[in-house]
Amino acid sequence: MGRLTMIVVIRNGQEATLKTNFILQLLSTNSNIKVLRVYRNENRKFDERWDNTGIDLATSVSGIVANFLLMFLKSPRDLRNGMLARLSSRRRVDVLFSEGFLSTLAQSLNFCFATSARTDRLMFFLNNMKVQKIFLVDEFWSINTVDLQKLKNLGVIVYVSQDVAYNRYGFQDNSVARKLMYRLEKKAVAVADLVIACSERDMLTYVEMGARKTVFYPNIYPIARFEPYVKDQSPSLSIVLRGHWGKEAIRSLKEVFEALSHINKEIKVYMIGVKTQKVSKNIDLQHLNFIPNKLSYLRILSKSWIGINIGIHMAGANERKYDYAMAGLVVFSDKFGARGDLLPHEYTYVDGNDLAAKLNQLLDFSKRKISEMGLQNRTHAISLADKQRKKITNLLIPSD
Repeated sequence: MGRLTMIVVIRNGQEATLKTNFILQLLSTNSNIKVLRVYRNENRKFDERWDNTGIDLATSVSGIVANFLLMFLKSPRDLRNGMLARLSSRRRVDVLFSEGFLSTLAQSLNFCFATSARTDRLMFFLNNMKVQKIFLVDEFWSINTVDLQKLKNLGVIVYVSQDVAYNRYGFQDNSVARKLMYRLEKKAVAVADLVIACSERDMLTYVEMGARKTVFYPNIYPIARFEPYVKDQSPSLSIVLRGHWGKEAIRSLKEVFEALSHINKEIKVYMIGVKTQKVSKNIDLQHLNFIPNKLSYLRILSKSWIGINIGIHMAGANERKYDYAMAGLVVFSDKFGARGDLLPHEYTYVDGNDLAAKLNQLLDFSKRKISEMGLQNRTHAISLADKQRKKITNLLIPSD
C-alpha cells in the first residue's frame, strides 16, 4: 500500500477555481490521496471554523486593519455608486474588476495586504500531521492567505495559475497596480516547487519570473458525455460575453454586431451573456442570459458554425476559445482573445471591418467544409488536454 498524501488547497474565498477542482479530480482516482480545504471567507473575518467541509480561517489583525483603510480608497464614480447602492434597494451590476485608477489600486493593495489569515492553530495542526503534503495555492488571490515560506518547510508547494496577475490590469493602464501584482506573484513563484500555468505563453512568462519547474494546462475541461449536435443548416455563430467586464464588453460587442451587419448572408447568432440592443436585419438573434449546465452550454454552442472569441486583457488563456473548440467551431478571435495555444482553425481580426471581410470569405466555403474545420479544432483540443493532463499527474504523483 502506498504512502498517504494530503492535498491541502489554500484559497482566499470558499469556492476553489475550476482549474484547481479539475486538478483535484485528476488526483482523486488515487486511493492514497486525501484532500483538505483551507480558505479565508471574506464575509466572516473574525471567526475560525473547523468542520468536515474544511478549515475556515479568520482574517489576521493586519488584514482587518488594511481592509478597513482600503474601504475609503475608491475612484469618485465607484464611491458615488457605492453610496447610492447602500441608500437604495437596487442591486448593483456585478463587475469583475473595478474601474478608475484609485479603485483598481485599492484592489491590488487588498490582494497584497488584506487577505492574510490567522494561522497559528493551522500550522500546529499541519506540523503534527505525519503524512506527505502537497499545498495547492489557488491562483494569485490566495498568495498571501497563508505564509508560503512556512508551508515550504512542511511539503511541496504548487501554484495554480488562472491568470498572470499583472496582465489582468493591462486594459486599465494602471502601472502602479500592475507593478504591485507583478511583485506579489513573483514572490510566490520563487517559493513554489511547481507552477501550473494556463498556456505555454504563460509558462514562459513564469520561467522569466524565476519559476524553477513549470507545466501548463489550458482551460479545457472535457465532458465525457458530450458529443456535438448537428450543425445548423444555414450560417450561424455563437458569442459568449458576460457582463462583468462592464463597458469594455459593451464596446467589443458593438464592434462585432456592426461587423455582422456587413455580412452578405442571413446569419443566426446565439448570444450568451450581454444583450445587444441593436441588430441589423440580416441577423436572427437568439439571446440567453446564462447557461449554468456545462453540457447544455456546449450543446448549444455546437450547433453553430463559428465562435466569436472576445478578450479583454492579456492574462491567462481564454476559456471560451477552448469551449468553442470542444464544441467543434471555427474560432475568430480579437487580439486579446487569441492568447493561448494553437488551434488549427483560429483566425484573428484587428477591427470590425477585418472581421466582416474574413467572415464573408469563410462563409463562401460549404457547410461541410466549415464543419470539418471545426471538428479539427475539437480533435486538437482534446489531444492537447490529454497530453498536458498526463504531465501534471506524473509531476504531482510520480509513479513508484
